Amino acid sequence: MKTLLSLLLSLICFSVSAQKTDSTHTHYRYVRGGFIEHSTELKSQRGVKNGIATILSGKKKLATGMYKNNERIGRWHFFCPLDTLEQIYNYSTKKLEYNAPIEELTFEIDSLKEGDKVIYPAKIGGHLYGMYFLTSRFRIPNEVKNIKGFHKLNYIFTISDSGQLTNFEVKISSLSYNKAEIMDLSKLHPDDLAFVPAKVNGHAVKSKLIVNGDITVD
Repeated sequence: MKTLLSLLLSLICFSVSAQKTDSTHTHYRYVRGGFIEHSTELKSQRGVKNGIATILSGKKKLATGMYKNNERIGRWHFFCPLDTLEQIYNYSTKKLEYNAPIEELTFEIDSLKEGDKVIYPAKIGGHLYGMYFLTSRFRIPNEVKNIKGFHKLNYIFTISDSGQLTNFEVKISSLSYNKAEIMDLSKLHPDDLAFVPAKVNGHAVKSKLIVNGDITVD
């Protein structure tokens, strides 16, 4: 009996010792877009994110969530300015659990009928964080900078029924200018191509998500 008790105590002590030597620490690093990520990693797996993470732009919080072996898991919360919750996406279930409406967005879905139940597409990561990596790719043409007046700016994303970005077009239009540019998808990060697809009556469908803006040249 004493021998068994001693063995159990030894195992408990070894377990506690192992947990201490494999404890976590917070790592601060710059990530894509010039943002700062505060992430947790095990001391035994340096460079492999495990645990809580927060992504910041300066002092503004953009996202919080969990990593396991460098992969995002569970619910991630994405924020607008002033720390307002914009989106909750569950990376484990691949479900969008919350998505705040954004005034600048419009949508196009073919063959909609009256009475259809529609769930519109969304960019994983939200409008402020997730969409940033797409819209920041575009540069206003120099010729537009020399044309005074108001110009409509539309980022047009074509999304497949599986939630993949299949076409990215940027259109500038006004009384004196009307041109569109097709962006090269091969230059984008795989995360940038990932959307939540639109659904009509419970079935995923192809759609377009359009970010509306404007350019004013004085």
